[in-house]
Amino acid sequence: MQTDAGYDPDRIGVRLEPDFDFSSSDYAALFSASNATAFQHPLWLTEFYGKLAPARDASPVVVTGRDESGRLVFLIPMILRRIRGFRLLEAHDLGVSDYCAPVIRADARLALAAQPHLTRNVAHALPAHDLLRIRNCRAETVEDWRLFFTDPFHDHDFAAHAAELGTDYDSWRAAALPDTFRKQLDRKKRRFFKAGKVTIERLAEPAAIRQAIAAIASLRAGRFEGDMIQWPAVAEFYAAVAVAGSTDGVARTYRMSLDGEPVAYVFGLCHAGRFNYLLIGGDYERFGRHSPGLVFYDELIREWIAEGGAVFDFTIGDEAFKADFGTTPTRMMTLETPRSGLGRLALAARGARRRFNAWKTTTS
Repeated sequence: MQTDAGYDPDRIGVRLEPDFDFSSSDYAALFSASNATAFQHPLWLTEFYGKLAPARDASPVVVTGRDESGRLVFLIPMILRRIRGFRLLEAHDLGVSDYCAPVIRADARLALAAQPHLTRNVAHALPAHDLLRIRNCRAETVEDWRLFFTDPFHDHDFAAHAAELGTDYDSWRAAALPDTFRKQLDRKKRRFFKAGKVTIERLAEPAAIRQAIAAIASLRAGRFEGDMIQWPAVAEFYAAVAVAGSTDGVARTYRMSLDGEPVAYVFGLCHAGRFNYLLIGGDYERFGRHSPGLVFYDELIREWIAEGGAVFDFTIGDEAFKADFGTTPTRMMTLETPRSGLGRLALAARGARRRFNAWKTTTS
């Protein structure tokens, strides 16, 4: 059976390619023909599988689907880890990928949905595992995951938050920001800009970018529980992405200074008109009275609108300040399914720990 796009669903071959090259033209063509996010970008996954996964003892599990000509139709980026004796198969997360998704040619989706044995073929390609976990899924990508896994998804305990922007900064600001917050922010900005010469730079030199990522890690130390950038391997991963992505703008690293003194740094990813904010580090001991984070976000949104950007995505996490920038929440979904008796025990133990931690929080 041929679909409208010319794909024969019965002739899409599924296989495991653990040595897949994410820097290849093959993958670049698939990514550009998909609706995937910045966290499936060739650069991000090249560094993820090349640097971070080995440092975390995670084996690559890359499942591909190819048509008769060998062209990639889909790719599922996953990893396999052994944790406390059980084998965990999971999406390309490791605490850094805010949005996990399969990469699917947009014109092949109907063909994949028409293939009755696709989930079985994917299951046969996967290595043995005790627990399947897919986290950080935007609600709109769940149907893509369900092409390959029929297990139920559930709501995560957090959402993602993004601001839809207009073509004019002042008009967007007047419409999106609550009046009280906008006036407070304006007062903070006036005071900050009167304190001296404020500069916001998009860094280009590799040494400056690496120094900025190191500064972010240092400035955040002790402020956030479970802060991934405090792990040297994660900091190196971010630095590698920041440097490699700086030339074509996929990754951006900014520094805000007052009279030449660094005040704060921001790191994020850009793709398809969307700025994905990932990290901020600010010198709040010296400059906290100016609310440098809020000022920085506002100025970056101004710049992104001027460049024609459509969305400023604060990504995952329910910090209260995000709503002040006129964001809309997006449900995040997760899948956790045992594949063995050991997996059922592991899942039960995880559930017990979560309930205990929730109980401690409510009784403390």
